[in-house]
Amino acid sequence: MATQLPTQQDILDSLQDDHERYLKLINRLSDEEQQIPFTPEGWSVKDFLSHMSYYKAATRMLIVAYTHDQPLPPVMLSGDEGNEEAREMDKGLSLPQVRNYWEETHMHLTHVVADELDDETLKEEVRTPWDEDITEPLCTIVASICEHDAEHFELIDQYFEVGK
Repeated sequence: MATQLPTQQDILDSLQDDHERYLKLINRLSDEEQQIPFTPEGWSVKDFLSHMSYYKAATRMLIVAYTHDQPLPPVMLSGDEGNEEAREMDKGLSLPQVRNYWEETHMHLTHVVADELDDETLKEEVRTPWDEDITEPLCTIVASICEHDAEHFELIDQYFEVGK
């Protein structure tokens, strides 16, 4: 049986859930806690927020280019190499700048989904922002970004017991 593709409303609901988790996180943790490295790789909440924004921004740029019949942006670096590049680029940002970056990229992605992607357009296949050789329905690409946020929020929640 074929898997049901996420609808525009499914994606908007996921984006709303991610925003609520973000608000809970930044309101529950102090600025100091948000900058404490807590993973074996030395990542802090600030690093994760910047990392999530990097992927969201690339996804939004791809969607905007695709829906406006423009050339797609270059494939972003991904995996460890992409993570390090993004982390290096963003390490000079202050915590408020990183939070603003997350909020802005999240808001822009939400608006693009709401304003540019109806259920039919979401089914259209396009290459992913992170792999030249993979094409997927737009809904799958955006849903994976929501899952990416949820995965990182879960890790942060577990460490800091934000959900408690």
